[in-house]
Amino acid sequence: MSNKIETVYVAGILTPTKHFSAHPAIDYLLALSELARHSLDVFHAGYDPFCPSLDFLLFIINGTDGKPITEAMIKRYSKTWLRKSDAMVLTPGWQKSKGTLAELKVCLEDDIIVFENVKDLINHKPVTIQTIKRWVEKYS
Repeated sequence: MSNKIETVYVAGILTPTKHFSAHPAIDYLLALSELARHSLDVFHAGYDPFCPSLDFLLFIINGTDGKPITEAMIKRYSKTWLRKSDAMVLTPGWQKSKGTLAELKVCLEDDIIVFENVKDLINHKPVTIQTIKRWVEKYS
């Protein structure tokens, strides 16, 4: 594990959970926006973010070649980019995201540094391994 952080995976809610809105479609769009906004904050802080909410652009063209994109493919894609990242930063409400919990397990397996928010990333105050384990147990 390197102490120098350049690439940051931005994790949080994407699947509609009524976190932002009672309407699933609006909730999803607001979730996309939230992750993109936090990714922009990470970018302005001098890091290179991977924003999983922007991959929807790949998926909206799904089917044009007759090859459907599956949930398993999306999860593989996200985990590949997470494993290439130096760190992960969480966005508000991440506790409601099954995907983020799975990604936290990857961080534990691969020794990827986790920050609870962008401010902690900027101040280089990572979450402890014990805290991540406790979160995974509590929210899974």
